[in-house]
Amino acid sequence: MILSRSLQFCRTGFRGLSTSHPKSISLQVLVSQSNDLVANVALEEWMKRCSTHRTNNLLLLLSSNTIVHNNYKSIHAFFSGEDERGKTLSTDQLAQQANLVFSALPKDTALVELPMVRVAAEENGKGNNLLISLPLDSHVDDDVLKTTLQCIANSFVQKCRGGDGGYSLSRISLVRPDGGWFPGIQEIQRDVQLSLKEIEAIKLDKANGKLKPMG
Repeated sequence: MILSRSLQFCRTGFRGLSTSHPKSISLQVLVSQSNDLVANVALEEWMKRCSTHRTNNLLLLLSSNTIVHNNYKSIHAFFSGEDERGKTLSTDQLAQQANLVFSALPKDTALVELPMVRVAAEENGKGNNLLISLPLDSHVDDDVLKTTLQCIANSFVQKCRGGDGGYSLSRISLVRPDGGWFPGIQEIQRDVQLSLKEIEAIKLDKANGKLKPMG
């Protein structure tokens, strides 16, 4: 698979590409530099739990090169924010964010199933967040995963540059899902690891006929 789109990312810390526009609130795009499933699931959970500490709208982009239960790799996009009046985003507004993610995908993106789109309440009970999961073919290499993340991030920045994104500032940052960047994430990673082990044990027992169907 050959992808021609590219985006220059800043390489250190939270310094990122910034563009200014006189409208409304800010958007920060965080792109995880890890493709480890446990680390990225923990990062997503950390962001959900710490939503009260965010001062701007957030798009978190993650990828996993781990072959999961249906034999595919994955890309996740997590969006959380408010409108220019500080109000909870409506379903239609969240749908616009989802469509922006989908429209940014390269034409030859190897999706193996329909994307999963889920809207959930924030941990603090104020507002909603949007989660999009894109299942990709297991043979997609890591460079393609990274390029796809770049295309999605680029689409949000270009939207803001054009003045119709509703954001006064767009910032892209590369992040690492570890304790130096996100205090307390190690505990979440341990919880995620235990949960995944329990799920795998249940699947194994079911495959071996040790679990009887309920009902």
